[in-house]
Order: sequence, then C-alpha cells, then structure tokens
Amino acid sequence: MTGVLRGDLGEWRRRSIIGMLAEALPYTLTLAFGGIIVAALIGITLGIIAARKQNKWLDNLIMALSLVTSSIPMFFLAVLLMLLFSLHLGWFPIRGLADGWRGMVMPILTMGLPSVGFIARTTRTAMLDALNTDYIKAARARGIPEHKIVFNHALKNLMIPVITAIGLRLNELLAGTVLVELAFSIPGIGRILLDAITFRQQMVLMGCIIVLALVFMFINLVVDLTYVFVDPRTRKSYR
Repeated sequence: MTGVLRGDLGEWRRRSIIGMLAEALPYTLTLAFGGIIVAALIGITLGIIAARKQNKWLDNLIMALSLVTSSIPMFFLAVLLMLLFSLHLGWFPIRGLADGWRGMVMPILTMGLPSVGFIARTTRTAMLDALNTDYIKAARARGIPEHKIVFNHALKNLMIPVITAIGLRLNELLAGTVLVELAFSIPGIGRILLDAITFRQQMVLMGCIIVLALVFMFINLVVDLTYVFVDPRTRKSYR
C-alpha cells in the first residue's frame, strides 16, 4: 500500500507497471475522446433535426437509426467496419496503429457510433422541451426567423442535459475500450487490463483500476464545471 501511494506498483515482464500504464493511456484516451466527439457531433445534429421534424418521416427514420446504432455490440460493429472499409474498399488498415491517423478511424467510429442514438434521443427531448417554452413562443410572435430561434435561444437551454449525456457516455466508452483495443490490436489500458486478468497480475489490475478511476473523476469534474459556463444560473448552487 505504501508503494501504491508513492506511485510504485512494481514491475511486470521486466517493465515498470506505471510506465506501461503511462504509455498505454494516450491510446485509450484517443479512442474514448475521439469516439465521444464523433457521437456528439452526429447525435446533436440528428437530435435537432428530429425535433424540428417532430412526428414526420424524417423524425421516425432518425429515431429508428438511433435505436439500431444503440443496439449494435461494439465487437460486432468492429467486424462490420473491417469487412466494409478494410477488406472490400481497402480504405483503412485493420490494425489500429498502422498507417498513421488512418489506422485510428475505424476504432474511433466503433467507439462513437453506438453512442449516437443515446445523444440524439436526449437532444431531441431537450429541444422539444425548449421549443415549447413561453420565451420561444414570444420570440416567434416577434417574427424572429426559426433558425435563429433554434440556434440562438433553444440550443443554449438544451445543453445541460446534452452535456450530462455526453459525460455519461464518455465514462462508458472508457470502460468499453477493452473490446475495441482487442479487435484492432491497440496497446491501450483495456488490453493491459485483459492481460492482467488472464495472467492474474493483481498489481497490474490495481494500477489499471486506479488510472481509470482517476480519469472518471476528472471527467465528472469537467462536466460539473462545464455546467457553470454553459448556464450561469447554476452558479447559485455553488455559492
């Protein structure tokens, strides 16, 4: 326990455990943050479009696609992307670290696409609530164009639940990197975690858990601080 507090977890395979985790962490963070950026951009866009086309065919199509993307397991999605983009089209390499940035495209898509549906549904619900408020109705009565109402007024008020959804999905993506790193041969924290369980290396397992727990705490802190900047009204709760 004293060694843990000093940051010394010992060695495994003649290498420092802390050094191994420090080398692997950037790959895991790249996958998780890249995936959540893709999911947020696509999910927020689709959620806004679905809210603007409520109960129409485009809304139903987006909600159906969001259900499909949320239901696909990551390992199955990884295989589908490999078959399509690597074997048939030849656009991207199968191994994640091959060919520079192109090698990370499919792993990031595999991480991000299953989260699109959750963010899209959250955005749609929040946008519908915002569009039905009195100040939006007053803005429409004053003749303000609809696109300005959506982006200048409604969008600001739906960011709190959307940011919460993004933070939750980011934590889940960090926990789900094991399958993606294994599928694309990426030497991240998830790969080390799996090896530690396989070979019963308790100190390595403890190190992985400590590192991931610290990352989870940092993400939750950033999400809470983001509330204050997005919605100044939340500052009253911190006084």
